[in-house]
Amino acid sequence: MWGKIEAGNIIQLYNNPVNLTDAQGTVYPKSYFQDNTKLAEFSVYPVTLVNSRPSNTQLYWDGGINYAWNSDDSVIEGTYSYTAKNIDDVNEVWTQDDIDDGQAPDGTSANDPKLDKNGNQIVTLGLKSTTIANIKSQQASLLSQTDKWIVRKVEKDIDVPTTVTTYRDNIRTASDTMITAVNDASTFDALKLLFNNATYNDDGSVDTPSTLYNFPNVPEGMPK
Repeated sequence: MWGKIEAGNIIQLYNNPVNLTDAQGTVYPKSYFQDNTKLAEFSVYPVTLVNSRPSNTQLYWDGGINYAWNSDDSVIEGTYSYTAKNIDDVNEVWTQDDIDDGQAPDGTSANDPKLDKNGNQIVTLGLKSTTIANIKSQQASLLSQTDKWIVRKVEKDIDVPTTVTTYRDNIRTASDTMITAVNDASTFDALKLLFNNATYNDDGSVDTPSTLYNFPNVPEGMPK
């Protein structure tokens, strides 16, 4: 990526090379983008990223990329902007800015609760709630794959194979373990670690998987 600079300001960004035109109307080929010295004659400079996207992007609010001209190094610096999400649920309230902007109902004071059309408190779910919901969703999906055995037991009194019952129990145990770990996480960093706390052997293979989302594999001998 590149950008055009005028009077110290970025006036245009280029995702791909384009033909360039000088003040006399002469057109220059896209190959100029392979030579930063030639590009500088048109006040076009490369974009350099000064940071990277965080791992586990679902844990952050994404603020996009901010671009700034670094005249000392003659580059445009791109910085990813992101903010860690709250781990706990947040009851939304009106701010003074909301009131000043005319967004709040008449008579609203700062810190009054935001209510939905039914008069219920508007709540932004925190990472604990959303992560636990994902765990439960994955658990339900895995259990559904062997629900047919439970149906057969109920409708036809056909015994559920031990392999199936053990697998289903292990799914629930894994889910309970993960939910307990999430609830025990008291800080953002503690919760984030649950996604990336795997340990590895000397050969690079996984010794202990990360806490999330570590469900058991389908066992050998699982009946069809």
